[in-house]
Order: sequence, then C-alpha cells, then structure tokens
Amino acid sequence: MKDRSEFVYDLRSMGLLGHPGEWERVNTTLSAPADLKIEVIGVGQGSPLTLELMFESVSEGIYVSGTVSATARGEDARTLEPIELPIDVDIQEMYVYEQAEGDEDSYVIDRDQLDLEPAIRDAVVMALPFNPSRDESEEFSYTLGEDLEVDEDESESPFASLKNLLEEKKES
Repeated sequence: MKDRSEFVYDLRSMGLLGHPGEWERVNTTLSAPADLKIEVIGVGQGSPLTLELMFESVSEGIYVSGTVSATARGEDARTLEPIELPIDVDIQEMYVYEQAEGDEDSYVIDRDQLDLEPAIRDAVVMALPFNPSRDESEEFSYTLGEDLEVDEDESESPFASLKNLLEEKKES
C-alpha cells in the first residue's frame, strides 16, 4: 500500500465535507515534491514549502485560497552563476465533489480527500521566472580585455578621428 502524501488532507476529519460555510486554516511547512522546476531554476525536492491556506466548504466542493512560499535555486540566465530567489505564490483553487461533463481542468475531491500537490505544482512552476536574474534593476555590462583610453578631444566629436587622419596627411 502506498503511503499517503503529506499534501493530501482528509476533509471528513477536518469537518468540512458537506458542511457549506465551514472553514479551516492550514499553516504548515512541508517538503517540496520532485519536479518543481523549469530548465534553469526550481525548488529542490525536500526543500521547505510553507503553506498558509484557508479551506472553505461550499456547496460545490472546497475552495482553497492562500499562499505558498519557497526558495528557488538555479542559475542566473545572464551570468550562469548560482542564484536563489524567494517565491511567493497565491493559490485560489476550487476542488469539486463531481467533475462536470467536459471539464478536465478542475481538481476533484477523491474519496473525501483533497490532494494539494497538483495545484501547488501548477502554481509554483508557473511562477518561476523564465530568465532568472540576480537583480532585475542592475544593468548588465561586461568588458573584454582592457578598457580603452579615450582622449578628451576625441570624445567631443564623432568626426575627431577623421580630423586626426587629415592632420596626419598634411604633416606628411
């Protein structure tokens, strides 16, 4: 028998099953599941995942809202140096007792149990930056070799180098 995931909540024991208007807060820290990542950044398996959620019973099912927080690790897209970014994701999902015909996107309550893992996975992966950067406000610059020294006279006019060529021609 497979061990029950820590992301699965028993609605009957929470007193929410079939009791519209009832609610319960869930504030906990769980270990992140595998594959909360994209190519260059992600939340490592086993990393802390902080949940601050509200489960609200409604006639159609259970409405889950709140935030999920974690730290994503990966590579800076420009420099390829290691990077850590805090991730705070809002969750607002409706878990239904019965899935409507043709509705393949809803999360379904299965045997009085609600599994948060798919909704958390979808929200966290979608919130990861496609091109992570250490500091978005910092302008990227680089130099190759040594910095060039610029004469003050040359920097005044874009035609200064042409002027220098003409002067050299006159001298010869």
